Amino acid sequence: MARVLFLPSHVGLGHVTRDYVIAELLRKSVPKLEVEWCSAEPVLSFLDLLEERVVNPCRKLESFSTVIEDLYNGKIKGLKELASKLNILKRNYEIISDLLNDEKYDVIFADEFWEIMYSAPPEMKTRIIFGTDILYKPYSIKPVDFFISLVLNRYFKKVLPEFKDLLFLNDLGTLRKYRWYPLFGERVEEWAKRKMKVTGFVTSFLKEELPSYEQARDKLNVDYDSFLVVVTVGGTSTRNNVVLDCIDAASDILIKELKKITGKKDIIIKIITGPRTKWLPRNSVKNVEMIRETIPRLLNYYVAADLFISRAGRTTTADLLCLGKPAIYIPIKDHYEQEEIAKDMEERFGYPRIREDECSPNELVKTIKRSLRRNYRVEGKHVCNGAKRAAEILENYISLA
Repeated sequence: MARVLFLPSHVGLGHVTRDYVIAELLRKSVPKLEVEWCSAEPVLSFLDLLEERVVNPCRKLESFSTVIEDLYNGKIKGLKELASKLNILKRNYEIISDLLNDEKYDVIFADEFWEIMYSAPPEMKTRIIFGTDILYKPYSIKPVDFFISLVLNRYFKKVLPEFKDLLFLNDLGTLRKYRWYPLFGERVEEWAKRKMKVTGFVTSFLKEELPSYEQARDKLNVDYDSFLVVVTVGGTSTRNNVVLDCIDAASDILIKELKKITGKKDIIIKIITGPRTKWLPRNSVKNVEMIRETIPRLLNYYVAADLFISRAGRTTTADLLCLGKPAIYIPIKDHYEQEEIAKDMEERFGYPRIREDECSPNELVKTIKRSLRRNYRVEGKHVCNGAKRAAEILENYISLA
C-alpha cells in the first residue's frame, strides 16, 4: 500500500485547493493509495470539511496566515520584528521533524511549506519533493526592497536545488523577462527549465468534474436570466476590509450600470468573505448577498458567474483564466507576488486590474466595462493541465519507491 504526505502552505487556501486536485488524481491512478495531510489553519478547516486525514502532530502547528495578515495590515513594524516572526517556521518544523523522518511515506510533497525550506537540513530536503509558483522577487529602485530581492533570489537559487525534486506549479511565461540579478546573470526562465519540472497552471478543479451551467445556477438558487457577479477575497484577511468597503460603497451604482451594460433586468452580487475576514456591509442593497461560511470548493460559483471580482492569488487567477471567465483583479497593496500576478495577467491575457488605493465606484464601473468587452482564451493546450502533470510526476516517484 502506497502512502503520500501532502504539506500545503497555510498562507490562505490557494495551495491546498490545488493540492487536493492533485491528490484526487493520484487516488484514481494508484490503487489503495493512502493520502495524509499536514498543515495549519485555515487549511485544517478546509481539510476537515472534505473529511481528509490530517496527521495529529500537525494540529499543533501555528498558522503563518496571521503573520502575513499582520504584515500587510501594518501591525508588524520593520524587518527586525518580521524576522522574529520567522521563529514560527522553526517551531513548526520541530513539531513535525519526526513525522518527516517516518519511512512509511513513499512520497512527501510540500507545496510552499516554508518550514521545510527555512528550517530543514539538506539531508531532510533530499527526501521531499517541493512545489512552488514563486521563484523570483522583482527588483525595485528602493534600496530596502532591492536588498530584500537580492537576498531572496540568492536564497531561492541556492536552497531549492537541495530538494529531491522541484515542481514549478506555474507557467514559464511568468518568468519571461527576468534575470537572477539586474541586467546580468542567467535568465530565471532558463534556470527553471534546467532545475525544475514545469507543470503549467495548476487549477483547483478538473474540467470534467465541473457542473453544467444549469446545475450550478440551480445549486446557487440563481435565475438563468440574471447576471451574476461573484466577489472573493481569498483565504486570509489581508486588507480585505478596504476592498470590501469599496465594493459595498459601489454596489448600488454597479447594479444600475450593469443593467445598462448587459441589458439584464436582474443583477445579483454574491460576496464570499472567506474564513478569516470579519467584515460587515454598511449599505443595505437589494440583490447583494453575503456568504460568510467556509466554502471548500467554488466549482458552482466558477461555472455560474458572469463576472468575478477577486484578489490576485495564483490559484484563483489560474482558475479564472483556464475557464475563460471575465474578471477584474484588485491585488493586495505592496504584496509583490499578487501585484506581479495581476500585472502579468493584464499584460499577457488582458485581465484588467485596479490598484487597491484607487478602488472607487467609478473605477470599478470603468474596469468592469473593459473586462466584459474581452474574450479570454489561454493559448496552448498544456498550459492549464498543471494538476495532471504534477500528479504524473508524483505517481512516478510512488512507482519507484
